[in-house]
Amino acid sequence: MTTRLKPEVLIARDEIVAAPAERACDDQTFELPSVLYVAMALFFAGFVGVLGLGFRGGHMAVVYGVIFVFIAAFFAIPAVFPGLAPERKKALSWTMFRMRGIRTATGRVTAGEATTLVLLLPFLIFCFGVAVAAIATIVS
Repeated sequence: MTTRLKPEVLIARDEIVAAPAERACDDQTFELPSVLYVAMALFFAGFVGVLGLGFRGGHMAVVYGVIFVFIAAFFAIPAVFPGLAPERKKALSWTMFRMRGIRTATGRVTAGEATTLVLLLPFLIFCFGVAVAAIATIVS
């Protein structure tokens, strides 16, 4: 059988806690312009494309096709989230992004810093693909 507990009892037992702190990014667009997402997708697609050229073969076509589908889903599904939010917000335009930068948990960062942070890993992954394809070409 269950019994109803009074709020005073729960407070005394420390089961009622304060509300969580406000999140640093309270909108679903992450304040980034669409251009950065396109650049990120191109780096990932370039990585797969470079590996596709480096390791050509009819048996790999299906594998690369599946990878491209996953990359498309990786960017298409999160693109739906801003439309589902109760307060519909649009991503910053490139001009506003350049003027204001973005807000993070540690404070505001400039557009150049944000662009570097967002595109650094996709760029390094692309460079890794180029290096792997170059090594495979040299070795074979």
